[in-house]
Amino acid sequence: MRIKRRTFLSGLVGLSLPFAVSSCTNDTSNLTASSPQSASSSATPSSNAASGTTIRIGYQKATELDLLRSRGKLDQQLKEQGIAIEWSLFPAGPPMLEAMNAGQIDFGGVGESPPIFAQAGGGQFYYVSVTPLSSQTQDIVVPRNSAIQAAADLKGKRIAFQKGSSAHYLLLKVLEEQGISIKDIEAVSLPPADARAAFEQGNVDAWSIWDPFLAVAEGTGSIRNLNLGRERRAYFLASQKFAQNQPDSVKTILAAAKENGQWAKQNFRQVAEQFSGEIKVDANILEKVYQRRSWEVLPVDAQIQQAQQEVADIFYKAQIIPKSIDVKEAFLPSEEYSKVFPAR
Repeated sequence: MRIKRRTFLSGLVGLSLPFAVSSCTNDTSNLTASSPQSASSSATPSSNAASGTTIRIGYQKATELDLLRSRGKLDQQLKEQGIAIEWSLFPAGPPMLEAMNAGQIDFGGVGESPPIFAQAGGGQFYYVSVTPLSSQTQDIVVPRNSAIQAAADLKGKRIAFQKGSSAHYLLLKVLEEQGISIKDIEAVSLPPADARAAFEQGNVDAWSIWDPFLAVAEGTGSIRNLNLGRERRAYFLASQKFAQNQPDSVKTILAAAKENGQWAKQNFRQVAEQFSGEIKVDANILEKVYQRRSWEVLPVDAQIQQAQQEVADIFYKAQIIPKSIDVKEAFLPSEEYSKVFPAR
């Protein structure tokens, strides 16, 4: 299939939420990448982060961590303690986790799928917080005049999705619930911009996608939602070394992220206008995207472990990851976790 490339998302060509705003990566895997940025900064007093320490944080465009970076409060807080933050921009969750495994960053935010692939590949990290993302932040969509009316109608159809993303997981989950094998559809793995082009040209019958790409497509009025979205999650992850050696620093970042989320929920329009020009998405659409996100920074627990295990198991069953994994290995024991997550 030959697909004519479009520039429908212009600055988005290049994201699990979840960050959310989060796959799939948070999933901003197709936001335009730029060179890593650094800024000297620092946080609340930390008994385990001596003056002169540099904390390296990876972020994706127009996400919670990007907002935290741009507001500068965490940087100033840490700078007063003689601690620097080096901010590095990534186009997606997978390369961010590759950098974490290589010891190049200490902390980052991604969607629910990239950590599964990273752990299957031997990644050394811990889940340190979760942000729930509502079912409205992802869906499987079809052209407005399509004969496809429900999940059962997807059998035998050509369906586009980003491999390894939350959209991929959504499709696998929906098919499983309908008793449809992945072999019973024609799977078309494409990044969001190319998937949109294929969808508009009629080269695929359906498209599994997440925000902000979903919201942009909804804004055209030419698509119909099948309303098959599931609640998904975005995560903050810390390298094992960082979490073990500097738990107070992790706690400081998470406390700042919680405050950042509370501020964002009172200022959706301001956040949308801030990032609109940068990622070339209309502020009205971006405001809708941010309103659909929870912006919460919550502790990970047994329920979250179970949810991630389900993601891992479905990817393994579909032979998307090479081996079965126990996600519990990427969660800190409770006595250690209490050191990194701020008190309510």
